[in-house]
This record gives sequence, C-alpha cells and structure tokens, in this order.
Amino acid sequence: MSRLRVVLAELGSPGSGPAGVHAVARELRDAGVEVIHTGPVADPGLVVAAVLQEDADAVAVAERADEVAALLAAADADDIAVVTLETALSWAEAELG
Repeated sequence: MSRLRVVLAELGSPGSGPAGVHAVARELRDAGVEVIHTGPVADPGLVVAAVLQEDADAVAVAERADEVAALLAAADADDIAVVTLETALSWAEAELG
C-alpha cells in the first residue's frame, strides 16, 4: 500500500486557525501520513482543486466539510474521504491498519 496523502485545509473561521491544524499535521506525520497543508483558504472550491491536484486520499477541514464533500462528489471524486480535524488521526490510523 502506498503512503496515505492528506490535505489539511484551514477552511473556516479564523478561530479554527493554524495552531490546531499544525497539531493535527504533526500527529498525522508521526503516524506515517504524508501531509499537504494548504494554509488559509476561504473557498471550498480551492480546497477541492488542491485535493484533486495532490491526488490525496483525504482532506481534513475544521469547518464546511459538507460543502467540500459535495464539491468532490460533483467532481466524481467521492472516493476521497472528507474528515474533520478532530477525526483525521483516527481515520488515518484505521486506514493504516
């Protein structure tokens, strides 16, 4: 199995900010996941574009997960998991076995 790739997107309110995203990124990296961090992004469409370009297995967002999932489905990419920052590590651990 190839290495899992997860896009972390700071999508949502400024309060969901980088501290939480950076903590999740470290946890995922420690678990052996390749992490692509977008930085702050205001538009879910830009997040989806990054996910598709990076050929990611999942995208983790603090907010607006339903919008991201709908856009991925519209792009015929509903096989890409959409998880919250809070559940990203448990999703990755389950995928890694």
